[in-house]
Amino acid sequence: MMARDVPIRTVVLLNPNAGQGDWPADRLGAALQDAGLSPRIIDIKRSDPQRALVAPADLYVIAGGDGTVAKIAPLLPRGARFAVLPLGTANNVARAHGIRSEPGMVISHLPEADECAFPLLRVEAKGQDQVLTEALGLGALSASMEMAEAGKTGSDKIAEGRRSFAQALRQAMPKAHLIEVDGNARESELLMLEALAHGRAGPGLQLLPEPVRPGQVGLFTVTPELREPLLRWLEEGADGPAPGHVEQASEVRIACGGTVPLRLDDEMQHMDQAPRRLVLRGMDPNLHLLVPGQGSRT
Repeated sequence: MMARDVPIRTVVLLNPNAGQGDWPADRLGAALQDAGLSPRIIDIKRSDPQRALVAPADLYVIAGGDGTVAKIAPLLPRGARFAVLPLGTANNVARAHGIRSEPGMVISHLPEADECAFPLLRVEAKGQDQVLTEALGLGALSASMEMAEAGKTGSDKIAEGRRSFAQALRQAMPKAHLIEVDGNARESELLMLEALAHGRAGPGLQLLPEPVRPGQVGLFTVTPELREPLLRWLEEGADGPAPGHVEQASEVRIACGGTVPLRLDDEMQHMDQAPRRLVLRGMDPNLHLLVPGQGSRT
């Protein structure tokens, strides 16, 4: 919880294009001031967010969707305390931590919020590292993101994403993957694989039944016999954790045969450039996410 006897120096990193544009800088600033914060708002479409993070702050606020979180969270200084205002569509990262309310409710509960560790993933491919906040995906879910009809917003975008995922899942051909989980190797024929930082991915899909522990990788895989159960789960509303093979590990090595659609957070990779060998490790970057109390999680 944050002390309220002095103004809380707050750097707000706002994506003005997220969601429906219902939270412009002036409205956001007024709400934060009402909650006892002293905000400095940075429009990340106009200013370099890395330069904004140099200034000292008691709290950082990421105002946007999952793409904004993916851009900003890896830049935060170690030990930083931050909040996420979910202005996007799926808001997978926020929802994985129980943050489901509209932004005004989240802001009003920030002074009494609890803190939790915020894990990240590090992926190595072709000698290069990248830090992920949501997931690395191979197979059907990644393929579906190129199939979804553009131009949808809000709940329509979620519905379209799930429809496209079901279509991709029906069409998916099993691909051979050699997977090494904390040193234990196995070969599997998979329709999809998701390596997750927080348990949710894609069009608002809960893939893991419990949070990913700091320093761990959450692994969700779908073998051919799980195709029909996963399709039924989608048809019935995708309520609760998805049917799949689930595990957590500190290191996962993947070698995939053939051409497999690859996604890093919400960015698709070109098929002809997709690396076939990947190494994923859980990170504990010493970041502290503010999670508002039960009153803001409706």
